[in-house]
Amino acid sequence: MSTTDDDPRHVFLSAGDVLRRYGWGKTRGYQNLKDREMIPPPVVRHPDRWRLDQLMAWEERQLKLAEATLNAREPAGSRSNITDLLPQPKRRRRPA
Repeated sequence: MSTTDDDPRHVFLSAGDVLRRYGWGKTRGYQNLKDREMIPPPVVRHPDRWRLDQLMAWEERQLKLAEATLNAREPAGSRSNITDLLPQPKRRRRPA
């Protein structure tokens, strides 16, 4: 059974939440958040909030683009890891 709290359409992320989700540092992360070609615009202004379902749809589009790029680069016999084509986080998280 699903509640509205489980529905990504009703989950709003702050800028800090988005930075943590993608492993971005503050400087690069805030630059990425302002770049409308990089990430979808926030749905709520002052304070900025991003809807989780829109970010998930954007992630799916990014994965499809990366996969298409990978397929165009590599011959059918040799496959690289698709995550190699995605933007890498600036820093690694410390273990808890």
